[in-house]
Amino acid sequence: MTSTCMKPDSPRPALLELRNLVKRYGGLVATDHLNLTLMPGEIHAIIGPNGAGKTTLIQQISGAITPNQGSILLDGSDITQLPMHRRVALGLARSYQITNIFSAYSVLDNLALAVQALSGGSMRFWRPVVTENALFEQAAAIAARVGLAAQLHRIAGSLAHGEQRQLEIGLALATNPRMLLLDEPMAGMGQEESARLIPLITDLRPDIAVLLVEHDMDAVFRMADRISVLVAGRIIASGAPHQIRSNPAVRQAYLGDELGDELSGDSSGELSGEGDDELRDNTREAAK
Repeated sequence: MTSTCMKPDSPRPALLELRNLVKRYGGLVATDHLNLTLMPGEIHAIIGPNGAGKTTLIQQISGAITPNQGSILLDGSDITQLPMHRRVALGLARSYQITNIFSAYSVLDNLALAVQALSGGSMRFWRPVVTENALFEQAAAIAARVGLAAQLHRIAGSLAHGEQRQLEIGLALATNPRMLLLDEPMAGMGQEESARLIPLITDLRPDIAVLLVEHDMDAVFRMADRISVLVAGRIIASGAPHQIRSNPAVRQAYLGDELGDELSGDSSGELSGEGDDELRDNTREAAK
């Protein structure tokens, strides 16, 4: 009788990996030899002062613009030169790719059209859509996932701002993504609306990984598994929320900004332990 020797689990490969990414606009370096990973099922937030290059980075990942140098890998495959629609087909969605909801149609109709687009159905006529019950079943399931089950028959244009953001995320989810890019999903929201959106995003785990750019620091520290700080196109620190809170380089970068106030509420922590040693090393390396 032979026994099977169990091998230890190998480290999970990154779902998204950026390698030495560079984007220049003339003499301005918007992305400066940047390296970053997003693990499967992870919520990874990117924060930084205004002008740090956050939106430029998101645009490169989505395919809206092309880097001058470096590679973007999705599940190990190089997608650096692929157009946006090919990236969507591979499972990379971006909530604000669909900048306009169909304001005159209901929530259910909006989501049914998005599901139909994924399935390759005709978008030329409205009548064929309403006859396909399977589309509406999928659309209703997505609406429930984004907290709009009670709003199925509301006209999209009549929704509150926060509910329209929920619908936009639903439209992105209709593409059946493995990862979702969110650029300031809390923008323009009040506290109550933000409070509803936070569990919607966190509940995407573990099925969907999220790369998030957000200025609402309270939301970031509540949602993120990992936070990376972008300053002048470079990642100066990356780690768990408690590590970022107590990182001196981060405090310096945000001096006088909103994160400075956020961090001041918890200034007792010093970097310690193996994970914090790694964060300290990453910060020193980025500062060179």
